[in-house]
Amino acid sequence: MNGGNLASGASKLALAVKQLDIKWQAAEETWRDQTAKQFHKDCIEPLTPKVKETLEALGRLAEVLSRASRDVSEYGGD
Repeated sequence: MNGGNLASGASKLALAVKQLDIKWQAAEETWRDQTAKQFHKDCIEPLTPKVKETLEALGRLAEVLSRASRDVSEYGGD
């Protein structure tokens, strides 16, 4: 997997989280009971920091792969 594929996957993940947030805001307009609050607390809230960590890790991994690809190319391996 190259850095471009990681960037594409990271972009899709970031977009999916934004779409989830939009959909959740729409759901909150009509779903306001204790179950909704618990669902948000248990399922929605934990996603933001986990996704942020994942996107940061993917960025670091893309850098490492890019550097490795350049190193291999420099030494005639490509």
